[in-house]
Amino acid sequence: MEKVNVLGTEYKIIREEMKDAEYDGYCDYTSKIIKLRTDNVNKLGDFDCLMKKQLRHEIIHAFLYESGLGPNFEHYKQFGHEETIVDWFAIQFPKIVEAFKSVGAL
Repeated sequence: MEKVNVLGTEYKIIREEMKDAEYDGYCDYTSKIIKLRTDNVNKLGDFDCLMKKQLRHEIIHAFLYESGLGPNFEHYKQFGHEETIVDWFAIQFPKIVEAFKSVGAL
């Protein structure tokens, strides 16, 4: 089983079939579990790429929760965090890391 350390808290990463679920993964901060789908129900061409982005997305949720920012976003009653900004970080993070590396900012 994969695990990731999020600000000193260990989250388990579980990959499983989600069949008809309308989401590709989720972060349960109460049980410290991140779940990702393994079944490519939408027949996407690059499912692996999507799942890497989804894993980043869920880890960002975990960082926000562990930072004390769980209920402090506009859509917290629906999603827990503002999904647009979480997705932005998940998508742009690899590019940000490369930019930081290129100028010795890490």
